Amino acid sequence: MNRAITLGILVIFVGIFIVSPTGSISAQERHLVNETHLGIIIYVDYNNTVGPWDGTIDYPYQRLQDGIDHASSGDTVYVSCGTYHENIVIDKSIMLIGERSSSTIIDGSYDEFVVNVIEDWVVIMNFTIRNSGGCIDNVGVKFNSNNNLIKNCIIYRTKTGIYLDNSSFNEIDNCTFHTNGGGVLLKTSDNNVIKGCSLSRNAIAIHFEHSTSNTISFSYLYANGIACFFEYSSNIEMWHCNISDNSVNIGGVFIIGCSDVSLTNCVICHNGAGVSISSSRGISITGCDLYLNTHFAVSLRTTSCDIIVSECEIRDNFRFGIYLEKGNSCIVRNNNICDNVLYGIYSEIADCSAWHNWWGSHFGPSYTKLRLGDKITWIPGQIKFFPWLAKPLDGIGADWKNNEPYMQGEIDDVTEKRINLSGDDSDGDGIPDWWEEKWGYNPSVWDDHVNFDPDQDALNNFEECYTDQYGSNPFHKDIFLEFDWMESPNPNISNRSPIDLIESVITLFDEHNITLHVDLGDLGGGEETPMICTSNFSFAKLRDVYWDYFLHNDLTNLRKGIFHYGIICNYCPDLNFPFFGWDQFDSFAISAQWLKEKNPLMTRGQLIVGGAVHHLGHTLGLLADTHGGIDNLDTPNPFSLQWWKYRNYKSCMNYRYKYKLLTFSDGSNGKGDYDDWENLELGFFKNSHFEQSEIPSSSVPRYN
Repeated sequence: MNRAITLGILVIFVGIFIVSPTGSISAQERHLVNETHLGIIIYVDYNNTVGPWDGTIDYPYQRLQDGIDHASSGDTVYVSCGTYHENIVIDKSIMLIGERSSSTIIDGSYDEFVVNVIEDWVVIMNFTIRNSGGCIDNVGVKFNSNNNLIKNCIIYRTKTGIYLDNSSFNEIDNCTFHTNGGGVLLKTSDNNVIKGCSLSRNAIAIHFEHSTSNTISFSYLYANGIACFFEYSSNIEMWHCNISDNSVNIGGVFIIGCSDVSLTNCVICHNGAGVSISSSRGISITGCDLYLNTHFAVSLRTTSCDIIVSECEIRDNFRFGIYLEKGNSCIVRNNNICDNVLYGIYSEIADCSAWHNWWGSHFGPSYTKLRLGDKITWIPGQIKFFPWLAKPLDGIGADWKNNEPYMQGEIDDVTEKRINLSGDDSDGDGIPDWWEEKWGYNPSVWDDHVNFDPDQDALNNFEECYTDQYGSNPFHKDIFLEFDWMESPNPNISNRSPIDLIESVITLFDEHNITLHVDLGDLGGGEETPMICTSNFSFAKLRDVYWDYFLHNDLTNLRKGIFHYGIICNYCPDLNFPFFGWDQFDSFAISAQWLKEKNPLMTRGQLIVGGAVHHLGHTLGLLADTHGGIDNLDTPNPFSLQWWKYRNYKSCMNYRYKYKLLTFSDGSNGKGDYDDWENLELGFFKNSHFEQSEIPSSSVPRYN
């Protein structure tokens, strides 16, 4: 136990710990320390195994909960380094301080919660908090109280990292969230602050639902499925944040049914959609850098109004700068909009006032790619772009260009996946003798099977042994895919993938020396689920389907990292798309009924399987920035430049052939083609990465 820390030193330490990312001390933090917590210090050290236990520095409690139970409001509970397998309840106004965040660990052992705070004015500092359960309301830290502070904590392997439920005036400061179903969730919670945080490898990093007057600042959101998901909330302020390298199919900031949201001085780089707005009003994007986003820098989907984009750099996006669907209204003014591959602004009968922008040319925007300026749609009156600027604007976009302290590197998940295999194991290497004999290994010689992957299919020998029951071969590439499908509203129609089409896809994979194992109920998974996809079926609820029906709410489920996952819905949040169910890009969803309504001349089965192979390709690393013909909305338009450029790309990854060809291209079809098969990254679904390595010719710098 640590006897070197005296009471006097700790009091001084407590007084100085609360410096914000900008170097200032917030009024709320100062009040918490100076006026609320003036009591005694109680010590906890798990090394005190023999007692006595009275909470003194010489005889600390061994258990965290004992220290809390014997504290009074105003006291400080100081916890020495160690791993505490507990589920603690904080029911008094105390400070709970760990010795060091990386090695003072509270492990919830996959229970309902790790820390539950039910009293106001609580401070939690310097802990790693991990391993909650996987059910819908399971959490790392839950606040059902107000005026709390959590600082300098690492939170990972939880269903939700921090959950604020009807909880106000709390601060989350300088915390790291990774490998969670959700990083931070606010429900009906107001006037809370998130600052100086790093969030990565979460299905949804920050989620606000029915909440108001909350702020996010100086935070780094990267490698998430969705960085921010704001729904039915208002008065959100987000500034000086880096939102980069999230999922290149969804990824950025999603605003649904919200009002009065401002994004200011942010870097929004290399996401699927930088900012996506639906059914919202009063949204402003000001002084931001939006570039290298693969589908849209800004998209307005279902009807929204009072949207303002101003003083932003919108350039070098792989498809669209700004994308406006029918019925939307926006003002786009005093921006540099240039070098976006398809369109600077695309409008589908929307009202867009786009005066005083620089379009990359003295001659303004272009209706075709035959001129230098960024292309816009040609329908007169839809985009009001005159007068335009004759030279680029200086001093706009984000005013910071370098790494900052809160942009720390990702902390690896140190939890090792264990597969316990039955059978005699003579050499003690973890693999039973029968499997080693079957595949030519010597059962009397220890082998490092956890690092053996002779066929380079991203399944090591432990995983190959586990899937031996499903026909895997350690010397031949295997891909495993589980399908679940939702009950159809029509009892005569099923959303289950047709066996004949699945078998034809399996044959095509086999021709390229890959065995595709598809689980429709005979490989340990695959089932019909209830009809969950109602009118309010959101990305968050889709994520919960993944946890309920793929993981079965078990964070140690062995199928994770072995099987890809597909869910066939009636109506998903979009037509079809890949998504993060947890921490990796391993899943996709298909809206079977919606697709059928959009494509009445095609069979339901062809649409389901065509979408499935396309999105399986995404989980194997075929992304929109891999090749210009992938996910290019212009390729289906006859005789367009993109149609002509990628006409030879005969792949289901090409929107022109998505539901017609149930295979990838081999690159042999001429100019504009791409060898999908050669460029498959079989391990992408378990080690997803979205860093954009190529720097475009523009002057906008990269922020890594």
